[in-house]
Amino acid sequence: MQNNIKFELRTYYVHFHRGRGLRHIILYLLYTNGPLTGAEIMEKVEESSMGMWRPSPGSVYPMIRELEAEGLIEVVKTEGTKKYYGLTNKGKELLGGFPKERRIDNAITELESLVDYILDNWDSLNSEEKDRIRKIIEKLKSVS
Repeated sequence: MQNNIKFELRTYYVHFHRGRGLRHIILYLLYTNGPLTGAEIMEKVEESSMGMWRPSPGSVYPMIRELEAEGLIEVVKTEGTKKYYGLTNKGKELLGGFPKERRIDNAITELESLVDYILDNWDSLNSEEKDRIRKIIEKLKSVS
């Protein structure tokens, strides 16, 4: 199950990384990982996006404050200066409210964005990465 979650996150990140979807990413990370600090959220985004994106503190922390103000997340633990954020019931309800059809449509849209990103960076990929992408293309061709 963990590998499936990472795959879903990877496709999810690329489409939404320009800011408007960061809120969804933060909510999803808190749902799948439990309480996290802002720094841990940035690390999880980078890890799950295979290093393609690491949001800056200037985008993560304002979004955390916005999510808190909306009542979707809250500080659940404090250790020294570290604040750990978790989902509120309202945040959990929001995540559970996406019908399957919408999730599939979002995944396809995100996949399109991921392909655009990879194509924009094709020249910087090493041969192993290009081979992995070619294998993915073959998998997709096998279902058509």
